[in-house]
Amino acid sequence: MLPPKLTRWGTLIALRMSQWRPTHCSSLCTLPKGEEPQPRTLRPSVPKSVSSFIAHGRRAFGVSAATIVNASPAPVQPYLRLMRLDKPIGTWLLYLPCTWSIALAAEPGCLPDLGMLALFGTGAMLMRGAGCTVNDMWDKDFDKKVARTATRPIACGDISHLQALVFLGGQLSLALAVLLCLNYYRYKC
Repeated sequence: MLPPKLTRWGTLIALRMSQWRPTHCSSLCTLPKGEEPQPRTLRPSVPKSVSSFIAHGRRAFGVSAATIVNASPAPVQPYLRLMRLDKPIGTWLLYLPCTWSIALAAEPGCLPDLGMLALFGTGAMLMRGAGCTVNDMWDKDFDKKVARTATRPIACGDISHLQALVFLGGQLSLALAVLLCLNYYRYKC
């Protein structure tokens, strides 16, 4: 229970801190043989006093990537989780340097090319997803033993190795299509 004298910011900070507190052992520990990993909830139950603040605060209209993944059709959700679409920080880390360089390449006083921004954003999402797919395919035996990764789609059996391979081929094909949309630059020696 939160102390009643916390301000609005203190309540928000305390709520966010409670969301990220680990509920079981650290990510590097392994499960004992025969023990199943405990499913973790992304959001703990929120007290009514805090939920009314969130409903009237900034988060009321925000849509997170995890919400989009959870709202998608059930057969598609394992593939979106395999791409780590519910955790978009890796995509942002690929996309933001591209955005910065496209903005620097724009003519002075002009906005960056929106088509290029869209191509690089799509490419960043696809290539990051392909990297996560390859990682999960290679580490499926280790992922089953680690509590933090035991619920990944390949490790828990939601997606087979062949399905992941076909999905990887689709991601790489779409990324190649994005690459072919860019202009061809010729070097003169």
